[in-house]
Amino acid sequence: SSSTRSPRRLQTDPSFNVSDEALGSRAKKRIIVCCDGTWQDGISNHRSKFTNVLRLARAINHEDGRQDTSSSDVPEGRGRSLIQQVVYYQSGIGTENNMWSNYVEASVNHLMVADKVEEAYAFIAHNYCPGDDIFLFGFSRGAYTARMVAMFIGEIGVLSRQDMDHFAYIFLNLQRRGSVRNAKEREEIESYLSLWIDPKSKGKQRVDIDKDGFSIKCLGVWDTVGALGLPDELVIKNPKNKLFGFNDPGMLGSHIQYAFQALALDERRKDFDCNKFQQTEAGRKKGQVLRQCWFAGDFIGGGYVNHDLSDITLHWMAASIESMLSLDIKYFEEHLEPVTKWGEQEPHDSVTGIFTLGQTIKRAIPTRPDEKTNEYIHPSVLGQISLYPDLQPIVKAHPNLVCPLQSLEEQFRAFWEKK
Repeated sequence: SSSTRSPRRLQTDPSFNVSDEALGSRAKKRIIVCCDGTWQDGISNHRSKFTNVLRLARAINHEDGRQDTSSSDVPEGRGRSLIQQVVYYQSGIGTENNMWSNYVEASVNHLMVADKVEEAYAFIAHNYCPGDDIFLFGFSRGAYTARMVAMFIGEIGVLSRQDMDHFAYIFLNLQRRGSVRNAKEREEIESYLSLWIDPKSKGKQRVDIDKDGFSIKCLGVWDTVGALGLPDELVIKNPKNKLFGFNDPGMLGSHIQYAFQALALDERRKDFDCNKFQQTEAGRKKGQVLRQCWFAGDFIGGGYVNHDLSDITLHWMAASIESMLSLDIKYFEEHLEPVTKWGEQEPHDSVTGIFTLGQTIKRAIPTRPDEKTNEYIHPSVLGQISLYPDLQPIVKAHPNLVCPLQSLEEQFRAFWEKK
């Protein structure tokens, strides 16, 4: 009977209606998934080459003990208990081995991308209880993974551990839905998926137990790219092979409450062009928060030995999420190893090695405020504005495109200047 069911193991059976009392018997936890970029592995890399995704994963405290009862993260009736923060770090594609042949395989084998998405989604599903908050972070190709996981949650919610038995088939059919041409076959796919994508499906009901319309608390990424990790010239492509069958992946799902993206002004590789978020009218009406900010640099998610510019983007992300996650601020400060004054490091050039074989582009920077993309220029760019002649007249005409530093960013800058 339902009276014997433990409130700690909140049931996912749709016939079991989770009461406010059951939810109130435990503090929600936060599930944080951090997806690193292609060939980035926080386990084997030297600390000077750690990416921002790894630094962020290690800076998230195990618990949030700030005990602010006015916060929406501590709902009425749950007392002042600590909020557990559970972190999963996922190394990037191509890190399993370091032979050149495996690099190429990682770049052309879509199954490896699918595996990363499935791994990340499975971690969430295996740890999620209704009422928990979900956070997704990623860099470059890992940002693409994080966004695909977010789209899966928007499509099917969060499955129970038992329903994860079906995930591989759901995954396959969502992929096929985007490329199938046969009407009968498409109808069969839609019929199967209807059980899982219906608004009243078990997965969707359990992920939005408070009925606020948001199933993901925050999605934070550095430079989402759809590239497979190598120049087109080195990759054998099948134009008919679509990895996922979602509609425009650039549209930000209205089920995501907060979304942040750091964008690189100096990334010139065509194969690494950024994929900006675009906010929908539905998202705006629900009060969704979207901020995208442009920074000097090319590999702004970290990975270089000298990482001044990527540190600035990490501090921006930390400042953007600190009200939602408890962070170890001292960890960030201890990893500051500046080689120049704040904002004055010369950008690296990513068009080296095999990437000299590929084409280059100039990224589309904002020319005026845009409510669909909510793009801004970070004030650190102004210290090197002479490097960006196209940007100078834009900033002069629209000074409000330059966003102010957040309070935590000010704190980091002050610490930087003392080192």
